[in-house]
Amino acid sequence: MMKMQYFIDTANLESIKKINDIFPIAGVTTNPTIIAKEKRDFKEIINDIFDIIGKDKIVHAQAVGSTAEIMVKEVQLLRDTFGENFYTKIPVTPEGIKAMKILAKDGHKITATGILSPQQIIMAAEAGAEYMAPYINRSDNIGENGIEIVKDAYKILEMNKKTDEEKLARYKRIFEPKILGASFKNVRQVHETILAGSKSVTVAPDVFEKLIYHPYTDWSMDTFNSDWEKVYGEKTLLDLL
Repeated sequence: MMKMQYFIDTANLESIKKINDIFPIAGVTTNPTIIAKEKRDFKEIINDIFDIIGKDKIVHAQAVGSTAEIMVKEVQLLRDTFGENFYTKIPVTPEGIKAMKILAKDGHKITATGILSPQQIIMAAEAGAEYMAPYINRSDNIGENGIEIVKDAYKILEMNKKTDEEKLARYKRIFEPKILGASFKNVRQVHETILAGSKSVTVAPDVFEKLIYHPYTDWSMDTFNSDWEKVYGEKTLLDLL
């Protein structure tokens, strides 16, 4: 069974250093807007990210071509440039789905992006994407329900695994399609997306740091420290044992 995966959604190196140092992240996700914010050379940004997190973790970045032909060439060049743990994000447009089918046959690692419906998730998985990234908050902003999108897609993916032995064998041999929840504005959205069946999430730094925050945790630690210092001062267990 695959363990839960947390990604940080940024290309800011300071944020990546901070989060990677503290939290058990699986890697970094980016998109063209996130990359453009850094106003630096694209290749240098990706290499710097790998230098921070290590080559054993994953980086996702998006193809920008508008046709399947160009996207396929971009993905081939990206893998040759950045190695096996680089996943190319491809939008769930007609040309994007076409590109996924071509690339999957050659074993390229694909993350489907721009997802706002359950059928886009299923279609991308069928086309060969390993990760499918639904936009939770963006769905909510247009009157839809991002959590329900994940629930419906997860249910269909699980049904397919149970009823289609050939497909189940293929998934086991190559990879398990994973819903990668994205576009979050608060911790509650992240939590509900995981409960709905998303085995991976990508979270912006400001929300990521709140994942483990609780005011009573801080209060409890302050109380413990105060009580300890009344008796032992600033000594730690290193001084007492």
